[in-house]
Amino acid sequence: KPKKKTIPTVLITGCLGAGKTTLVNHVLESKGDLRVAVAVNDFSEKSFDTEMLRKNGRETKMIDLSKGCICCSLSDGFQNAVWELLEESDSNFEDVDYLIIESSGVTDPLLVAAALDQRFGKMSRIRLDHVVCVVDAEWLGMAWMHGHANDNKLLMSQIKTADLILLNKVDLCPRETLELAKEAIKKVAPGMRFQPCCQGKVCLSVILEVEIVGAGEGTVSHDPSDEVTYTVKNTCQLPSGREVITSSREQSGSTHGSFISYVFAPNRPVSFIAFQEHIQGMLPHGTKRIKGEISFAELPTSKFIFQWSGNNRVDLMEETGSGMHGTSTSLAYISEQDVSAKNVDEQFSMPIDSKAVQKLVMAMKVALEDDPWFEVLKFPASAQVSNDSLVVFRLIGSDEKATNPYNLERLYGIDFDALNTEYVNLLNGRGGTHVFLPVRVQAISPSGIPRTIQGLAW
Repeated sequence: KPKKKTIPTVLITGCLGAGKTTLVNHVLESKGDLRVAVAVNDFSEKSFDTEMLRKNGRETKMIDLSKGCICCSLSDGFQNAVWELLEESDSNFEDVDYLIIESSGVTDPLLVAAALDQRFGKMSRIRLDHVVCVVDAEWLGMAWMHGHANDNKLLMSQIKTADLILLNKVDLCPRETLELAKEAIKKVAPGMRFQPCCQGKVCLSVILEVEIVGAGEGTVSHDPSDEVTYTVKNTCQLPSGREVITSSREQSGSTHGSFISYVFAPNRPVSFIAFQEHIQGMLPHGTKRIKGEISFAELPTSKFIFQWSGNNRVDLMEETGSGMHGTSTSLAYISEQDVSAKNVDEQFSMPIDSKAVQKLVMAMKVALEDDPWFEVLKFPASAQVSNDSLVVFRLIGSDEKATNPYNLERLYGIDFDALNTEYVNLLNGRGGTHVFLPVRVQAISPSGIPRTIQGLAW
């Protein structure tokens, strides 16, 4: 009787908003011919993380473990779902090369890792290669500087259970704060491997036990954008530095505390003005994470993927290719306070002073038109957008007003779309006092050719 297949597995952990799903998305984009299955545990009632990953990994097997914390049901849904994957893999022996498990940000990974490290029963065919903890570098550095990093018992358990720490979002972290984050890891978990990264972009061979096909022994590509082919290492050895996690280790239960989840899903678009006020100063007390889809009354033909995390960081991405009117909003909130969707709906339903909004928009337009570094854009009439309620612009990076950005693109290869995508991500990611929408606007070049360009709306 042939020996049943063992599936190499990596467990990804980290606090809410650290960038776990972004890391998994990067793996799916970079996996080459590797057949990867993904199990996602979303604490909220609706698994937005699974939906986002499905869009970028259409041929990837997805296991949805939403509506709770997997460390609270290790003997039920979690193990059964993994067992079903193993049974399915048996029927098609080459079906799955690697399993990635993304735990919820409120999950203590100790119990999960112990279950995956079993040497008998359903989980004995799992080969746990790595426990990777994704950490917001700036958050950890600031917490360490102010002396309250150790107060976050959940994060401390996540760091100590891991064998690799990814210090994520270093593009948003001052150098001095990054050094403090490194110091914190060295003190909390001496000898722990760690690597700074941006948007979870690391070489697959750093987090998975894989090697590059055709590369010499010890050869590793250090460019995460390199297109390479990987193969799984045929080894039963544990990665250096990680011990077997057994039931003899302290397992006093989950440390995720009293988090609650609720979904705000009005049957209508919401006001962008009300949204800005909500995010920048009216969030329910105790809010730790928000994610989902949102559409705005001011932009009736667009829908956005929205995420909010610590330090008031916002990530907004316009959904493209759907060709549908963005009329629905569905946001999942994770909070330490008992707040309902009704409270959020009341905030979004507050009256707005439209005259005051138009006055602000006009003042912003005048300032941008006088600044040679920016170009003010307009939505076409077919977009059904009121240009009095939003100002749309883009960064052109020229101190000479006579310099045509289209000529800069043609002569020097400057990609203004990529530049403005980075710009809006930077503005929103730094947790400032305003939220900017990334929007695509139809424009006419000086040669009369219609084209779509990337801009920002406020």
